[in-house]
Amino acid sequence: SRLTADGNTRIGAAIHSVRAVPAAAMPTVAEAASGRPLHVHLSEQPQENGECLAIYGVTPSELLSREGILGAETTAVHATHVEASDIALLAASSTGVCLCPTTERDLGDGIDSGFALDQAGVRISLGTDQHVAIDAFEEMRGIEMNQRLTEQARGLFPPDHLIRISSENSHRALGWPEGGRIAVGAPCDLVAIDLDSVRTSGSEPEQVVMAATAADVRTVIVGGREIVSQGKHQVSNVPLILRNAITPLWD
Repeated sequence: SRLTADGNTRIGAAIHSVRAVPAAAMPTVAEAASGRPLHVHLSEQPQENGECLAIYGVTPSELLSREGILGAETTAVHATHVEASDIALLAASSTGVCLCPTTERDLGDGIDSGFALDQAGVRISLGTDQHVAIDAFEEMRGIEMNQRLTEQARGLFPPDHLIRISSENSHRALGWPEGGRIAVGAPCDLVAIDLDSVRTSGSEPEQVVMAATAADVRTVIVGGREIVSQGKHQVSNVPLILRNAITPLWD
């Protein structure tokens, strides 16, 4: 590849899914991704599981394991419809799982297996697989709220755990194992939240995860550079860029 990593970039690879990439080609991708993040959509829908069983005779997790794809540098995206045996494979191989709660909800894919994965010791990170909503707080809450529905219990993912999932774990999934924390040598990536909005007013700091939205973000610093100040992007006019990109699609 002509792409090179720099101070703000990490280069990884992806196997879209067992539906899109033949098993015979998977080891080639894994070899090219050696030492880099490798992402793969996994068991997003029951149909994917059924077709994989029909063609390969194993579940998607078992197929990835058989082809040497699972491992500490691999992140399985979604893992919505995984069995206990699949979860055991993911945990034993130190494979991470990236949950995308609003995507899985909006597409009607189902409720993820977040609590079972977490209890098995699987490293969970947070992401999105669409652009309908870009709100880390909604995604974080989605992890907890989805599991309340399936487990019929509360507090399964305490705020400090949700923050670790969305910061340290998610940095690691993108190839930044040193990121997502405030420490000497870590990237200076910081977000400041307005604690006096109609959503956050009166909240204790540890409650903000369950109350704030993206609209409450006042400052964003990436690699020591201020990207958002007073709630406004300093680099470019993001709403205008989005409008110019989206409007032609309606024609």
